[in-house]
Amino acid sequence: MTLSDLSGITGISTATLSKIENGKISLSFSTVQKIAEDLSLPIASLIGPVEQSAPGGRRAITRAGHGHLVQHPRWDLETLCDDLIQKRNVFWKVTLKCRSLQEYGEFSTHPGEEFLFVLEGAMDLYSDIYRPVRLETGDSIYFDSRTPHAYIAVSEIPPIILMCNTVEQSFQGFEKHNGSG
Repeated sequence: MTLSDLSGITGISTATLSKIENGKISLSFSTVQKIAEDLSLPIASLIGPVEQSAPGGRRAITRAGHGHLVQHPRWDLETLCDDLIQKRNVFWKVTLKCRSLQEYGEFSTHPGEEFLFVLEGAMDLYSDIYRPVRLETGDSIYFDSRTPHAYIAVSEIPPIILMCNTVEQSFQGFEKHNGSG
């Protein structure tokens, strides 16, 4: 499809579409939404790279207590469902150890996004952007993990959390990295 064809369908000028295509102007969400609607396409197909789909029927199982254990001064990580390769997420059962920022040391940062769900106990999440936030049993948070962050145990019992990290294709060794999170 030419830019002229797309302009005719969407009503967006050819000049504007050319600037978007060449990275000279940013694409607003409303423009993406309009193009997607006019072409009857999902928005995701316009804002993300087209990737070869993974084979159907994928699954992974980790029996209780049988994930690979990675011990670190800040936490104990049990890998979950790590037998699949070429995946976008890594999952951990994490037991937090640090009880102060001094004990934690330098904040963590890594590519991708992170999801935490507190299974038991309570923790404080520190970051360079926001005030600390207390997360207790049943609470969850999702954030950009490029933002420097730290997890501090605040409950009497060591908090246990479920952590999910997205991984970039170029960063597939992430799940074996001892300093993750």
